[in-house]
Amino acid sequence: MTNKITTRGRPKAFDEQEALTVAMHYFWEHGYDNTSLDNLLLAMGIKKSSFYATFKSKEEVFSRCLVLYREDSYKQLQALKAQVGPKEAMLMLTHITIKELEETGNVKGCLLINSGKECYNRYTVLSQQIKIEFNFVQDLFVEFVKEAQELGEIKSKKDAHVISGRYMNTLNGLVVTIQAGATQALIDDLVESLKEILE
Repeated sequence: MTNKITTRGRPKAFDEQEALTVAMHYFWEHGYDNTSLDNLLLAMGIKKSSFYATFKSKEEVFSRCLVLYREDSYKQLQALKAQVGPKEAMLMLTHITIKELEETGNVKGCLLINSGKECYNRYTVLSQQIKIEFNFVQDLFVEFVKEAQELGEIKSKKDAHVISGRYMNTLNGLVVTIQAGATQALIDDLVESLKEILE
């Protein structure tokens, strides 16, 4: 989507979706509080007048970034599932996390979880939205587990919500552990735990 903002009689065009994607990655890397408007505008490549005309405020653009992150996550997970099945799609998230560590020396983790910790009890509206977006992703994993059980990929007869919850907690634990500088042995142990949860 190309947005045209008229400035002194001459339209200023920029790709709104592209600018929003850049903003999402900037927030993801730096966090909400550590993202100044000036730095955000520089990263997005737009002027302040265009920003306010399109996105209204830093909080509003962050809110839209959360929606974009959830939508992108949904598309990526569904694409993975179509390629390799529900169970393997979930396990591939582990491989993606480890690959990010090997290539960059760190992992960014989940934008929703990172933002939830940062915004909790500080930004009420954003906190409520983060909860809604996170619950959507959580429900998606429950559906993946149910489908994997129906296909016989996951043999466990435990409730899909229980399995999904353990999986998400352990995956998030893996990210936090890596971010804290854990040993390779501990990382390998958590990876093995993720495999066992989905058996």
